[in-house]
Amino acid sequence: MKTKSERFYRRGFWILLPGCFLLGCMTLFLLIRGNYFSMLAQTRSRDTGSYNYESNASYIQRSTQFDMLPVQDTDIVFVGDSITARFEWDEYFTDYTVANRGIDSDVSEGVLNRLDTIISQTPEKIFLMIGINDIRQGIAPEATLTNYEKIVDGLMTALPDCQIYVQSILPVHTSTGIDNTKVQSLNLSLEELAKSKGLTYLDIYSSVVDSENNFTYPVDGVHPTGEGYEIWTGIVEDVLKK
Repeated sequence: MKTKSERFYRRGFWILLPGCFLLGCMTLFLLIRGNYFSMLAQTRSRDTGSYNYESNASYIQRSTQFDMLPVQDTDIVFVGDSITARFEWDEYFTDYTVANRGIDSDVSEGVLNRLDTIISQTPEKIFLMIGINDIRQGIAPEATLTNYEKIVDGLMTALPDCQIYVQSILPVHTSTGIDNTKVQSLNLSLEELAKSKGLTYLDIYSSVVDSENNFTYPVDGVHPTGEGYEIWTGIVEDVLKK
């Protein structure tokens, strides 16, 4: 027979359990929604759409690391934001010397201002993917395209024998609040830019989007799962075999 105290604690447990479960679900939801834009400083002005890439803690951390790394000859450099940064390219493409120049939350202006850390690797091939954070931060598409053109022009001038691949921006899930029609529009402009420069455009977007125009393999709405990266690396592998 249970004592009065035991009955009291047992009743309290069952009263608190639903609340704890709800709190846990809310916490998980907020973590998932916030994971993609994992910046210590969000300096965008919602009224003006301005964004200072230099206030991104990840940019400072990674770019200063790049500055201290030795100059070397590499086969491939992958350039981009966290979507690029969070994959182990060198471990996957073991037949090549690979450098990862991805930075969490980076934007096109950020890449433009760290071209030296890419050029110093004297790569034979560069795979570039940048732009989703430009959309997220409200940067005008015209500004993104201007930065993008300066990026490819700078790389082509400094590395005339390097093959540069302009990769489409990946789709996102609707839970992020980003409209994929904006991603598609920017991708069309990037494809036109690539063609005008005589560069190869890689359409990754179409391979990882479902019938409802949602990202098929997201972890948090933006970053790919292993399955998503497998599709992406397969496209890159096809290019490397040519």
